[in-house]
Amino acid sequence: MTHYFKNPENLAHNRKEITFRFLGIYVTLTVDDGVFSKSKPDDGSLYLIEEVLKHKPQGSVLDLGSGVGLMSILLKQHAPDCSVKGFEVNPRALQCAIESAQKLKLEIEFEEKDVTKGFEGTYDWILTNPPIRAGKAVVYTFFKEASKHLAHHGKFVVVIRRQQGAASAFKELETLFNDVERLDLRKGYEILMAQNPLT
Repeated sequence: MTHYFKNPENLAHNRKEITFRFLGIYVTLTVDDGVFSKSKPDDGSLYLIEEVLKHKPQGSVLDLGSGVGLMSILLKQHAPDCSVKGFEVNPRALQCAIESAQKLKLEIEFEEKDVTKGFEGTYDWILTNPPIRAGKAVVYTFFKEASKHLAHHGKFVVVIRRQQGAASAFKELETLFNDVERLDLRKGYEILMAQNPLT
């Protein structure tokens, strides 16, 4: 079975565009077969960005597992002064993200990277809608890597469905951060924010 977090090398391309409205602005994204949420924007990602924008983000933002660039693009559109970077392991999704950002004339740095193997840099905000179907080991590695690369007073924000392990994810975050809180619960999605890494 082909999963969106792997490279679907043998899958035929079916590149297309989807258009939707977010906080009053129309957005068009390039999508393809073999990528996450190819038919419509993922609700969890939309809820996460809405919640983050309430906190008026500034500085550097990293999107872990950025997929087709949905969260990175929405964040950059509504907080243009932020420096936004996205790491994505699936090259097909990565190319969609790059194409969308270029068409929208947004300066976002997307990079092909398996974040479970580590990465460089320090960021004021780290966001993720983690690849749940990859398993808890992968998801929790996302958490651990985020704790290593969060700036002083930085914020790590995660969206996860309640039925897909939000409670256990909260407990895992508590093993890595001094401060963990639930920002919102909407239609089964929990938005969690962690600060002050223990490491």
